[in-house]
Amino acid sequence: MTRDSSQRGQHRRRYGPEVVEALVPLWEASDRLCGKRLHALLPQLVESLEHHGHMQLEQGVRARVLTMSSATIDRLLAPVRQSSGGNGWRRPPRAHSGVRRRVQVRTFNGWDDHKQPGWLEIDLVAHCGGRLEGRFIWTLVATDIATGWSESLPVITRDGASVLAAIQLLRQQLPFPLRGIDADNDPAFMNALMEQWCDAPEQGIELTRSRAYQSNDQAWVGHPRESRGSCPRDSLGTPVEQKNGVLIRRVVGYERLVGLEAAQLLAELYAAMRLFTNLFQPSFKLKSSVREGGRIKRLHHPPRTPLQQLLRTGVLSDEEAQGLRELRKRCDPVALLATMRSCQSRLALLISGQRASAMAGDPLSWQSPESEKRELEGFLQGLQALWRQSRPLQKKHKPRQGRRSRVDPFEAHADLIPQWLEAEADVGSQELLERLIELDPERYGPQHKRTLQRRIRDWRVARVQECLENAAQRQETQSGRSKKVLPGVN
Repeated sequence: MTRDSSQRGQHRRRYGPEVVEALVPLWEASDRLCGKRLHALLPQLVESLEHHGHMQLEQGVRARVLTMSSATIDRLLAPVRQSSGGNGWRRPPRAHSGVRRRVQVRTFNGWDDHKQPGWLEIDLVAHCGGRLEGRFIWTLVATDIATGWSESLPVITRDGASVLAAIQLLRQQLPFPLRGIDADNDPAFMNALMEQWCDAPEQGIELTRSRAYQSNDQAWVGHPRESRGSCPRDSLGTPVEQKNGVLIRRVVGYERLVGLEAAQLLAELYAAMRLFTNLFQPSFKLKSSVREGGRIKRLHHPPRTPLQQLLRTGVLSDEEAQGLRELRKRCDPVALLATMRSCQSRLALLISGQRASAMAGDPLSWQSPESEKRELEGFLQGLQALWRQSRPLQKKHKPRQGRRSRVDPFEAHADLIPQWLEAEADVGSQELLERLIELDPERYGPQHKRTLQRRIRDWRVARVQECLENAAQRQETQSGRSKKVLPGVN
């Protein structure tokens, strides 16, 4: 029987509207699973919904729903997914995602041509006390790649406008022009305000970013000495992000700071710290690195302060260079350090809850000198403990003890194994283990093969050493005899 030409090419539809009408409630009841997961769940889901009276399917519709494939499920539900709100195939991109796509990515190989000062790495440090809930103060850290010049400013709220205002203030404090900013993928940096400000013709600032989850994309700069007489912990220097610990965590700590009072104290602390760090804290810069076999030999320039590095670049005019030299002469490092300690003491009081007295003036007028000294000592000790905890722990070499910590599994046949080895020097560990299992199957098993291999190896090494010592003794004996026999030998 042949079909009519009008019927040719027509596809017989197996799943009609009634099947789709039954499939949509099942999809909603499964919390809108994908086709593959819904296909595996359908037998149990249909039975459960019918048992609790939520739906009753006809026998034919029920059979077709349970026999359809996962691809058919996705095809039938595609129009429903597209029309349902918030359940599109793809989440609409955020605003800062477009900025990320437009901003150039700079990897760890992109810093070789930036020998002039003005190219900054920036990052945010959270003073949250281990809890990111609520509002707290952030610190914006910026470090110049060529000279290691560092600036820090407190930020009360973490948003694009506040961060941009801090960068504009930071730009005024820099002794050199700002040429470029490299940041991570934080929305506080990757936003339209930052992009428009950097792209403005009157600014001429290049905005770049690192790759997501690629911390090695950050530039490497000099490493300030962490303690008196210490050498750089990493021969290559330190990534800019590690200055969060060197400059901020080591001085401020990890406590939670909230409010305008804490921001003012941090601003006063950072004002003294920028002069102390940039004028009186030398750092190492890598000169060259040569691979010798499996080791890398690295040479460093003599330690120089960021100011000395800046003056060596020659980008400053004579008036600007002379002004910075005069600034270094006017600044007293002892007075700057005392200011930093005073701000730390006031932060300790602020953290302990005495906010009203923390901003009164001289810290000695808030309370007795003994109490103030105890607060400062406790605060500094806590900083030292937290700094040590943040460093990677170095495993100490544990000397091997001479006694065994476990029972020797071959103790019962300790004399038999050397006898077998003496009689058959080339015997293998598997054959010896089979002999031991035949002697005592309850004591020995396949799990003792590795231990037996080590035992045989040690015995053979000792045997070789014994043979070498005997050969050396025979050689000495023969040479002594030859001296007596040969005439003219003393």
